[in-house]
Amino acid sequence: MIYADYDYYANSYFGRSIPEDDFPRLALRGSQYIDYITQGKAEAQAELAEVKMCCCELAEQYQTIDAAKTLAQKNLSAGAADGAEVQSETVGGWSRSYRSGGDSAQSAAQAEEAWKPALRSIAQRHLARTGLLYRGGRCCL
Repeated sequence: MIYADYDYYANSYFGRSIPEDDFPRLALRGSQYIDYITQGKAEAQAELAEVKMCCCELAEQYQTIDAAKTLAQKNLSAGAADGAEVQSETVGGWSRSYRSGGDSAQSAAQAEEAWKPALRSIAQRHLARTGLLYRGGRCCL
């Protein structure tokens, strides 16, 4: 289930960075993350503004993640010297050093891991007071 549509994104969230054609794909990914982090409890409360706002912000975050991954892939495939990307270049006395393709792929994977705390932070900021993040148990006093 997708928790927000483009009309909500543009008119209630006041988002401007995602084109209308890309929004369903990104909102689906955001909604899937909401379902993951709430253990499926969000579906019963899909009309909450907090859930919709969270979906919109997650969609924007996924847009940023996709852009970073695309750039990393472009650098990996378009680089010189057997798929290596340019790591540094000097003009005076001209020199160029390359990063290996393996280094580029590893750095792209590490960048993707770095986004996980940002996604969690977005979800916590929007859903903390809804009870959707509660996983059960009691506090030990």
